[in-house]
Amino acid sequence: MPASTAASEFPRQYVAADDVFAEWPVAERYYRELLERPVHSLAEFEKWMRDFSETDAVFDEEGTARQIDMTRATDDPVREQRFLHFVEHVQPHREPWHNKLRMRFVELAGRFPLPPKRYQVLERSIRNAIALFREANIPLQVENAKLAQQYQKITGGMTVVFRGEEMTLQQVDRFLEEPDRATREAAWRASSDRFLQDADAINQLYEKMVRVRHQMARNADCRDYREFAFKAMERFDYTPEDCLAFHDAIEKVVVPAAGELAAQRRAKLGVERLRPWDMAVDPDGQPPLRPFRTDAELADGCSRIFHLVDRELGAIFDGLRERDMLDLGSRKGKAPGGYQATYAERRMPFIFMNAVGTERDVRTLLHEGGHAFHTWACRNDPLLAYRGYPTEFAEVASMGMECLALPFSNVFYGADAARANKRHFMEIVTFLPYMARVDAMQHFVYTHVDCGIEARLEEWCRLTRRFGPFVDWSGLERYDQHNWHRKLHFFEAPFYYVEYGIAQLGALQVWLNSQRDFEQAVAFYRNGLALGGSRPLPELFEAAGCTFDFSEKTLRPLIAAVMEEIARLR
Repeated sequence: MPASTAASEFPRQYVAADDVFAEWPVAERYYRELLERPVHSLAEFEKWMRDFSETDAVFDEEGTARQIDMTRATDDPVREQRFLHFVEHVQPHREPWHNKLRMRFVELAGRFPLPPKRYQVLERSIRNAIALFREANIPLQVENAKLAQQYQKITGGMTVVFRGEEMTLQQVDRFLEEPDRATREAAWRASSDRFLQDADAINQLYEKMVRVRHQMARNADCRDYREFAFKAMERFDYTPEDCLAFHDAIEKVVVPAAGELAAQRRAKLGVERLRPWDMAVDPDGQPPLRPFRTDAELADGCSRIFHLVDRELGAIFDGLRERDMLDLGSRKGKAPGGYQATYAERRMPFIFMNAVGTERDVRTLLHEGGHAFHTWACRNDPLLAYRGYPTEFAEVASMGMECLALPFSNVFYGADAARANKRHFMEIVTFLPYMARVDAMQHFVYTHVDCGIEARLEEWCRLTRRFGPFVDWSGLERYDQHNWHRKLHFFEAPFYYVEYGIAQLGALQVWLNSQRDFEQAVAFYRNGLALGGSRPLPELFEAAGCTFDFSEKTLRPLIAAVMEEIARLR
């Protein structure tokens, strides 16, 4: 989008209205001026920060727009080339300038002390980034981004012929909800066999990723990529050991609860053993919920729910739809998964997903809508850094919205609303052990860099036995070994997964708050979102009416409440 159009709501104050950062020299002159500009007072320092933010926002929007375009059509070579050009030939030039400007920030903060309440989080972030920066990592970051794009290209092109029709894997996975067990098994095998066709290529790709990431860590004087990632992701409020303790608590508290649900499922299905294709079907033998047929129906229904939760949120969602900020349906060539990305200059959220008509799709749009409301809530902050937010709290925004939407499930499901809500809570119980498995795998991978591909595959199977002992994989071991290939976070967002578990506990607290006083719970939720990234993580949780804690002390009563709700819903 041309700059002049993009900036209509938030006019540029520093970057020329018609400048587009498609090539580095255009952007460079702004970063150079910021580095060389004389600053004589706190007011001039704060103006300098705002101009720095605006420059970064223009730059980031250019990169985000190209990435979104590429994921919408991974089979389009023009879009791919535009994205790769920016990643390879524009973005890397900014890194050394960023580091110089961060050091300039520290120098200016020494001369003109900043009010700590407003700037302590920003200052902490900048000092951390300076400590991690190494010029030698710039080409490695480029290589890492290119490898991630290769994963998107491999998986985005996957289709199978099922029942005589070519389908994306998301489309064929719908059949895992069918009551007929033979149909479910055939669909599961079709999808899994397709992934296995590329298993060797994905293993080799991941091996390259692990090597690149480990070298980045070593360059930054970190023991391993885990240490590097925790610093780079600004995990100031918890440690790797806290995550391992979280895994243990989930094994102790949630795995038995999931086992209880699995035993009920096995009995209701009348099967001797639960197989992977038995986990999505309704255990009472009811046909799968098909809440919508078209993208428009999905958007219409979610709009109604958002309006029922809060009229302002509903209006925000409708505005995004009018601005064409939704790409909802699954199609060939589209990257897998779902996300909310932000056009940083326009301060506008964009929602991407692969809907095929399932109940999970409804939850996905509610989830990504929560992210979009978060982006919108803090869009008026002049500092780009505060228009972002810690991922642990970002997922409270998304998962919390899923919970706030529960009283209005009848919009999609009518008389089946209780059934849909029960499935929601059951999936929370089964998700937490899976989350622990994904996170534990990453801890293993990056602290055992030289273990080799086979040891990595065996570790995943060991974690399957630890966190999912109620599913029988006998005879399917090769499928299980490579089942993690479906989880894009390993490839595109390493170590980004425990946040979902931490945030799920926050979202469940939002749900319990809503049980006591719905309007107050929504008000707390919106208060937390409005802070963006301007306060430390524990304070963001507190503003939303939650406690930042993921120990067994917090986990156990929340899971007990969830199990009670599952028993209540019929």
